[in-house]
Amino acid sequence: MGTGRCHQGGKENARLGQTGEATTAGTRKVIGAQFYTVGVPEEYFKGDSLSPRDHNNHGTHTASIAAGSAVEEAAASFHGIAAGVARGGAPHARLAVYKSCWSDGSCFETAVLAAIDDAIHDWVDVLSLSLEMSENSFAALHAVKKGIVVVHTAGNKGYLMQTIKDTSPWVITVAATSIDRSFPTVITLGNKQQIVGQSLYYQVKNSSSYRGDFTNLICMPFCTAEDLNGTDVKGVILFCNDKGATFLQAAQYIVDNGGSGLIVSPTIVDDLFNIAEACQGIACVVVDIADADKICQYYDDSSSPLAKIEPACTVTGNEILAPKVASFSSRGPSVTYPAILKPDIAAPGVNILAAKKDSYAVLSGTSQAAPHVAGIVALLKVLHPDWSPAALKSAIVTTAHVTDERGMPILAQGSSLKIADPFDYGGGNINPYGAAHPGLIYDIDPSDYSKFFKCAIGTKRTPVTCNTTTTLPAYYINLPSISVPDLRHPITMYRTVTNVGEVNSVYHAAVQSPMGVKMEVIPPVLIFDAANKVQTYRVKLSPMWKLHGDYTFGSLTWQNDQKAVRIPVVARITIQEI
Repeated sequence: MGTGRCHQGGKENARLGQTGEATTAGTRKVIGAQFYTVGVPEEYFKGDSLSPRDHNNHGTHTASIAAGSAVEEAAASFHGIAAGVARGGAPHARLAVYKSCWSDGSCFETAVLAAIDDAIHDWVDVLSLSLEMSENSFAALHAVKKGIVVVHTAGNKGYLMQTIKDTSPWVITVAATSIDRSFPTVITLGNKQQIVGQSLYYQVKNSSSYRGDFTNLICMPFCTAEDLNGTDVKGVILFCNDKGATFLQAAQYIVDNGGSGLIVSPTIVDDLFNIAEACQGIACVVVDIADADKICQYYDDSSSPLAKIEPACTVTGNEILAPKVASFSSRGPSVTYPAILKPDIAAPGVNILAAKKDSYAVLSGTSQAAPHVAGIVALLKVLHPDWSPAALKSAIVTTAHVTDERGMPILAQGSSLKIADPFDYGGGNINPYGAAHPGLIYDIDPSDYSKFFKCAIGTKRTPVTCNTTTTLPAYYINLPSISVPDLRHPITMYRTVTNVGEVNSVYHAAVQSPMGVKMEVIPPVLIFDAANKVQTYRVKLSPMWKLHGDYTFGSLTWQNDQKAVRIPVVARITIQEI
């Protein structure tokens, strides 16, 4: 999906996209729509149509997050849940749609590359890619060379390290965080004890299904299809105390056999990733481990255990601990390019309300996080039309939040909660207002990337030439981050910043060294005026220990009374080749 202007030109027969039947092109919002079948086996078209129409609603959901027009509170909700005014990040932007993935979610590289080629040809301003591509997704570099900002998902393979895929330095790679909204759901046990979980359960009008009355409760330790086989769940609320590992199987069993509700106890209760689609309107609730024990204790102690579930309500505001990096969000470092810090930034991606067909759905994923950033980029391009993709990325990364509104460190979900680090969220959680006025930016000429990737960035159609003798470690790129995976001896890197704030400005370096590393910044003060808008400084990292260790984290912040321009610093001390 692209946002922005759409210029026609060149040879139409060079395009691989097709408009097909039932196209949505020509509306005020969608100004172009094409689909791509090149390299896609025919069996993947089953259940879909050879048109740009979105049959699995993934593209509709993400497009409305990036650029959806404002919809008033009365119309925007999921069956009354999460009601409020809904709008995209850049509601006045236009959309050009390039459908290269098919109904089961499969994306083929040939189709994606053809779509990117056409988007470049159309002069879109922003490419929002809510899909996974390989490490060497160099096609995006050609877009960046044309001034197009490419926003990409970090992936949903978290929470373990090294699960991130695309680590291209020329794109903005986005992790997912939670927002300050929750959907508390009250479970009342037969002994009047009340437990609060999370769900998207809503009361179905004129339905014979469960309506919130007390009904029989069954507590089972495991709920695989084999465990449940033959269990009578008609009219019953089933509790599965297996940490949610078999949630989808249990939900399907409940739906197929007339169950009234399902309660599960996953490790993470904030993310309702599959719950609405899997439960099909029945009462499915997630509770934490402590509450799970209370439910099963009641079940064990009662001769006739009962429970009832109320519909979910919506709570927003500072009562909710947010943001937190989502457990599913893929983590760095990259296996292939650990000298490029990824992800770059984090943005809302948990339980996001957005368009689905002619209504709304609540979905989670880095697919939902990336279009938040794409919409913000579209707004920044209007405010700063002369800034390069690298400058816009720098503004987003260097102004991000690493604490919540109470000043507490942002946390990351996983097997347990921990303080988030750059492998979880890059520069931090996105701060749109700060990105609009960053003070300093780290800019990059796109041709400089060829010095760091052994010239492997060309295609037959668009060859790239470079001098292989100049190939350098990627941490020398003028990125708004530093990642040194093999610090065995002192290393000095240079960074160049451009003043885009007040003409006469003085910035002082605030250094937070990674543990075990001595970090020196020279000079420690940068002075800008009308004649000196660009300054170069050097960073020297020196190992303080003789140790083959793990990654540690720090930061470098250039600050004055008005601005704080922060970049994350990551280093791993080694004593042998890795």
